[in-house]
Amino acid sequence: MKKTLFLALSLILSATLFAQDEHGILTNADVLNMAKSGMSEKTIVLLIQQSPAKFDMSPDALIELKKGGVSDEVLNAMVLAAAPRNTTSTNEGMRDGSRLLAKALGAIGTPEQLASVHATRVRLALTQTTASGSVSSQVERTTVYPDKLYATSQASNGLVRKVVFTPEFNYQVSGNLDSALAAPLLEELRSGIRNESAYIAQHLSDYTCVSEGTEQIGGVATAKLRIKGQGSDLQWNIDPTTGRLLRARFMGAASGETIVDYSDWRLVDGMYVAFKRHVTENGRTTDSTIVAFEVNPQIDASLFAAPERPVATAFTFKVLQSESVPYVVQTGGGVSTNCQISGSTSTTMSAYTAGNTTFGTATSTPDLRMNCNSSQTSFKWQHVLNAMLVEASDGNAYIIACDRAWRWSKCSGLKPGDTFNARRTDKGFVVQFFNTKQQEKEATYAVLQAKSLR
Repeated sequence: MKKTLFLALSLILSATLFAQDEHGILTNADVLNMAKSGMSEKTIVLLIQQSPAKFDMSPDALIELKKGGVSDEVLNAMVLAAAPRNTTSTNEGMRDGSRLLAKALGAIGTPEQLASVHATRVRLALTQTTASGSVSSQVERTTVYPDKLYATSQASNGLVRKVVFTPEFNYQVSGNLDSALAAPLLEELRSGIRNESAYIAQHLSDYTCVSEGTEQIGGVATAKLRIKGQGSDLQWNIDPTTGRLLRARFMGAASGETIVDYSDWRLVDGMYVAFKRHVTENGRTTDSTIVAFEVNPQIDASLFAAPERPVATAFTFKVLQSESVPYVVQTGGGVSTNCQISGSTSTTMSAYTAGNTTFGTATSTPDLRMNCNSSQTSFKWQHVLNAMLVEASDGNAYIIACDRAWRWSKCSGLKPGDTFNARRTDKGFVVQFFNTKQQEKEATYAVLQAKSLR
């Protein structure tokens, strides 16, 4: 009986409101007036769910609603109603997906909190593991929404790296290598911002979402949500009970398929943040732990200053095949023969004396021989030709090679499956890599052959 009266009252209120608006469309002003009138949030939410609406979900509008006394529950309903909807039955799953997205975003923060985020700063302890070993790094990353990033990292092997991009320019400093960001890497970093929860919450009208069933992760039957928009296509696995994001999966322009597992959620400045992340991509895993997290920190403008000198065009190489071929180089030539006398002569002697005269005999026995030796006078040098077939970020495939002629040569074979930074010179490509002691090295590789992949 109470439910029937509640629905009847809601419908009467709805009819009264629509009678005041010739278009019958709910707006921000309508919601604000209902909240100020003392109407219960359940009634307002029901009206939002059952009525056509045109809400302004910009950060400023959400803040004004919150200041006017609109509750978080009502704001969430407005965000959900503002998400793109189609009336066809084939998009029923999309409406379900919108509700699931609203729940996942609500588990991170209120619409007002998410809308107020304009920058974040995070410090991370990071360990990256590949088939060739592990490297630990200390990373600091500052993001200014929607399109600025400054990041520095210092690895346990001594490599210091800096990455900066803005709408106007981009560059990276990696050890001794200064270059512009390769296009796939730049796109991957920009997509990373567009895939963040705060960004999605602030641009809901640009995204669509569809529920895609369930997937078991550990002991949780997660709800799968496909989110598309602004060039991004990612899958979220959400705990249907708590709304917590447990896993994200997407295709990175540089790293290929990337899977991120989230855990250890903590409250920071009114928002929940996953302090631990396990990333699997391109044959390597990365485990990161947040050391410090700031929302809307003070930003030093010098972080996003243009580079002081022109930067080189950037390349990355992914090694597809590697061969190390030994060979011998011979210089000079000919045969040299040397003969020498060896041995000795032994002498025996006997004598006697009579008066002033001495008589005696002596016998000498020679034991001499000649020794002759022949030798090759050429020099033989052991070489190794290191040749690699690589796929480059400029859309070409190359065979690159170097000649290892002595023990301390910088020429090294590059491991198949790994990706390396490089720059073009008049002698070939200078490639950055790490030796077996995890020390940063550079070697020049000549280009033996090239083929376009486009």
